Amino acid sequence: MPASLHEAPMLARRVKAGDLPPLAKRLPDHRYVVPHRWQRGGRYGGVCRLVAGGTNDASIGQYMYGHSIVRWLNDGMHVGPGLAESWESNADLSEWTFHFRTSLRWSDGTPWSTADILYWWEDTVLDASHPEVPPDEAVSGKGGVARLSAPDAHTLVISFDAPTPLTPDRLADTVHRSVGADWMLPRHYLKQFHPKYNRAVTAKDWYATHDSKADFLVNPDCPVMTGWKLAIYKEGRNVVWERNPYYWCVDRAGNQLPLMDKMVWNAVTDEEVRKLQFTEGKVDFAEGQHSAIGLGDVQGLKEASSRTGLRVWFWGSGSGSGSLFFFNYDYPDAAMRELIRTPAFRQALSHAYNRKDVLKSLYFNSGELTTGTLSPKAPCLQAGRQGQEVYRTWRDSYLAYDPKKATSMLDDLGVVDADGDGFREKPDGSKLVVRLDYPADAVKEHVRKNEFLRRDWQAIGVRTEMNPVPPTAWSDMWSRGELMSNTAWEIGGGGIMSWPSWVIPTIPDTWAPLHGQGYIIRSGDPKKLVEERDLDPWKRHPPWVLPDEGSPIDRLWRLYGQARTETDPTKLNELLWQMCRIHIEEGPFFLGVVADYPQVILVHEDLQNVPQRSNLYLGGQINTWDIPVPAIYDPEAWFWSNPEEHS
Repeated sequence: MPASLHEAPMLARRVKAGDLPPLAKRLPDHRYVVPHRWQRGGRYGGVCRLVAGGTNDASIGQYMYGHSIVRWLNDGMHVGPGLAESWESNADLSEWTFHFRTSLRWSDGTPWSTADILYWWEDTVLDASHPEVPPDEAVSGKGGVARLSAPDAHTLVISFDAPTPLTPDRLADTVHRSVGADWMLPRHYLKQFHPKYNRAVTAKDWYATHDSKADFLVNPDCPVMTGWKLAIYKEGRNVVWERNPYYWCVDRAGNQLPLMDKMVWNAVTDEEVRKLQFTEGKVDFAEGQHSAIGLGDVQGLKEASSRTGLRVWFWGSGSGSGSLFFFNYDYPDAAMRELIRTPAFRQALSHAYNRKDVLKSLYFNSGELTTGTLSPKAPCLQAGRQGQEVYRTWRDSYLAYDPKKATSMLDDLGVVDADGDGFREKPDGSKLVVRLDYPADAVKEHVRKNEFLRRDWQAIGVRTEMNPVPPTAWSDMWSRGELMSNTAWEIGGGGIMSWPSWVIPTIPDTWAPLHGQGYIIRSGDPKKLVEERDLDPWKRHPPWVLPDEGSPIDRLWRLYGQARTETDPTKLNELLWQMCRIHIEEGPFFLGVVADYPQVILVHEDLQNVPQRSNLYLGGQINTWDIPVPAIYDPEAWFWSNPEEHS
């Protein structure tokens, strides 16, 4: 703990004017001290300019880790304190107690307490009239929903009906409120919009107003615990985030964070216009995952660096796939769904895919070719020789480019050109069309990859069509199971237990959307399983399905349930490897191109305390949402060497 404390000059002036209490009264009794070895005490002041796809883009939340009970450190390999400074469990790991820092305050000065967690839990998640359901980290491996209680204002107890050894890891996932479950809400502000606390609120859909007021990415009035707070919101144009005077973190020199006065995001939807911002020097920091910068842009960015001041760095992406393709395992057309669920069909298409061409064209021969896996940096794939062997086997499982083998496999399935038009039909004789679905605003990397897929699959007689979908309709269409494929995503970092949905369908976003919704409903709204049992799965509200007994998803669910209650790390890894083997033997459920290619980072030469790849525990793993980048590197401690020139 630093011996002395310091604050920004702009806040010191407000203290002197009587607008703010003194610094010691604004900070908790035990402050969070940013622990990164590469960071040093810096100077206050200045503005950081950034870009995002929209003024409410979730990537903005990825810069701020302030709402987390605990947080990831060392590229997701270790869990450290957050709002909670310590925690412990009972003997069988079924009950966890978290002890929070005392004297924490929201950005408006109101004391924070565990009542803000219980408000989120009792008055939104458990409120029958609110659509929110318990997040996966609040559900046990047996499917039972946790019980939350608060013995006092600074203690939270989470009780499960089974051992939950990974509870701290799961609570560290995501930045919360903007990405992931909320886990806390400013009760003192939001209860005015809740019918339980305000009789004037009578609308049946009261939660629409309530939740829009709770969205701190768009509502400047909503209190936060993050380092910066939204000050100005101009829809579709820009947002200005200003220093939170009650932020509870300091650096090792005792400086209250953040060091920079403001973060300003300009909304730029067009990919090429966004890149123009970089080459014209209108941006101070950017990372490729959320800025549409690719390796193909490096030369131009380097040539412009003398006038923009932007240095081109690289962090490890942690990607397990690069640009991804996966079928909708729950596609409504029965004949096509049967084919999609046939492993040999997906394996044949994988062998027909010339990934080396994509690697050369899009990724400049960086990283390593892969069938498509979880991140190679996932803990279970780093666990000794056996974990590394599981990874290599999965990576190489259907990697070989072999059009003749692909052709033979399709012939054996009865997927042949029955009418002589040069394209294959399904086994029932109906026309076979593989549709490459993607949001119309997808970055060019994904669209170009799709062109290679279409070329390679049509070369073996599989008719393949590009299908851009209106971006505003994409999410709903996918969760309803209406789209055939997703071709504009990739698998980022993290492990199976921190972000399970790529390996086990637990949410409707990945390769089995109706199964993912079924997983949520099973614990979040189990009465629906009975009420809608006899309805067509695609006509349920929302569409859902449960796995057939013995199917790959049924076995993945069962293994995941076991893993969530396993307290022996060795046995846990064995369960995780069994899940990987299902993907090896009955996959691929998704097709990748390249693993852990370098991700481009742009850093202004005057911006300090930003880590280089050599500073990072695993070299970085940007392409993830569960391990939030750059929040994990505490941008609040970044500073300008010459803040007066960046105001």
